[in-house]
Amino acid sequence: MDNRIKVSVYCLAYNHSAYIEQTINGFLSQKTDFRYEVIIHDDASPDKTAEIIKKYENEYPDIIKGIYQTKNQYSQRINITRTFVLPQLNGEYVCLCEGDDFWTDPYKLQKQVDVMDEFLDCHLCVHRTSEVNVTGEPTGVFFPNVDLNSGIIESKEFLKLCSKSYSFHTSSYMFRMSEWCKYIQNPPKFKTVCDVGDEPYLLYFGQLGKVYYINDVMSSYRRGVSTSWSNRRASETDINKIIKHPTAMIETYLEFDKYTNGKYHNLFLPKTANMKLQLSIFTKSCKRLLNKAEREYFKSLPVAKRVIAFFGAIFPGLLLTCYLRRLKRLNKRKGYL
Repeated sequence: MDNRIKVSVYCLAYNHSAYIEQTINGFLSQKTDFRYEVIIHDDASPDKTAEIIKKYENEYPDIIKGIYQTKNQYSQRINITRTFVLPQLNGEYVCLCEGDDFWTDPYKLQKQVDVMDEFLDCHLCVHRTSEVNVTGEPTGVFFPNVDLNSGIIESKEFLKLCSKSYSFHTSSYMFRMSEWCKYIQNPPKFKTVCDVGDEPYLLYFGQLGKVYYINDVMSSYRRGVSTSWSNRRASETDINKIIKHPTAMIETYLEFDKYTNGKYHNLFLPKTANMKLQLSIFTKSCKRLLNKAEREYFKSLPVAKRVIAFFGAIFPGLLLTCYLRRLKRLNKRKGYL
């Protein structure tokens, strides 16, 4: 076996003491013909997350390396990836997995490396991911939620998939280290304005060129964890904070449109329009969507959502009340509340 590190696994952990052992065991279960390393960043967790990581680091010093903060960096708006993690990575490839998600296939890394070594024109490798609830029970949801065969996905087709729904989970990503470092060190504006990390990844690496998809379920996303972004957003009641997400996503898609010189404008028009409708409902300003300046977005909405916009233009307060109630029911059903 070559002594060089082939893959660097990057894991962010915070208050994940209930899950981090399963995550780390998923890393350690990997069967490969190459060396890999696992860098786990604990952001000053008040629970026993750091203690658990240290235990594994002591047992597997050649694989596990922890980065331990004494003061939470995220709350200080520090770029954790660029500042603390990137300098520690030594691999030719990099994979991501957060501390509450986990890998389920011991050959995940080997399969992805084999693909990336063979198809040098692929900029990203992804695979299928299952969703589980907070206790680890399958929900029956998969990412992507459409049937795809293993193989190369051309850039436009990949971005088309991404424009429809949330297609590929973060725990499935494998990048070439050189390209990933460039993205992290010199991010495009559509990344810096976005309030989530996964979508800009898909946009950036999708527009670079080909992506390879493996139609094997090799990881699980854990839904409903109290510290997760989704849960925090679902429990938010302050409208001024709620509108930050659709506002950020609108700017993300508009900046991506500029970055790609409008090449994928029509692909992301419906997604942008949907975010504009959400923002209009929250700010009780659906009338604006009916203006000439917004006509392109309004026309790209499905008929049912156009009706909603018309209703909101006449009864903005009533629509907001109904929408918030529906959102709460939906989040409860999904396990976020």
